[in-house]
Amino acid sequence: MDDHPILLDGIAAHFARHAPDIRLVATAEDVAALLEEDAGGDVASVVLLDLRLRDGSDVASNVRRLRATGARVLLFTGEQRPALVRRALDEGALGLVLKEDPQDRLVEAIRTAETGEMYVSSRLAHSIVTDPRGNVRLSAQQLRVLELIARGLPHADIARMLHITEDTLRTHRKRAVDAYAKAADERVGGTGELVYRAVADGLIDIGPDLPERAGP
Repeated sequence: MDDHPILLDGIAAHFARHAPDIRLVATAEDVAALLEEDAGGDVASVVLLDLRLRDGSDVASNVRRLRATGARVLLFTGEQRPALVRRALDEGALGLVLKEDPQDRLVEAIRTAETGEMYVSSRLAHSIVTDPRGNVRLSAQQLRVLELIARGLPHADIARMLHITEDTLRTHRKRAVDAYAKAADERVGGTGELVYRAVADGLIDIGPDLPERAGP
């Protein structure tokens, strides 16, 4: 699944020429479109999923939705930030192939995923294991709080939108700070620093402009 039609066409052509045993059931630009395709006929046993889709959907949610159909999910992306990759793997994705990898690696990865085994691009495996940012674990609610803070909403408005108290909001924020500090073994300077890191690591997405590093 990818939102670049030329890339999708190229994958289909490669399978037809070099891996005829791999049958391409459907291509789609987002999860909703793929689920519609599956509802109408064949169900894919392995789904290639980009970490970043044009509709802005959350990768963890996408992995969960696809796994609920019984499909095995293999990440196929140009995204290499360990924290974002780790979120998808934690939800049950069976590995990752980079778009810059040779195409025969993609075929190998699909066959590996079909057996239920993990496959991770050799270019990324080391950083996933060694980069401390890959160990950051934030809950969906913590990520939502940070995303709304990053968009500049006042705490009172965020609390009302999420149906929580402002005290609960502050607790989510503090736990996110603590999670980053524990994973990276260094102090996080405050809310501004926390938001900057979360955006830079791909955990939250507020558009093309990265907020400036700021204080509390």
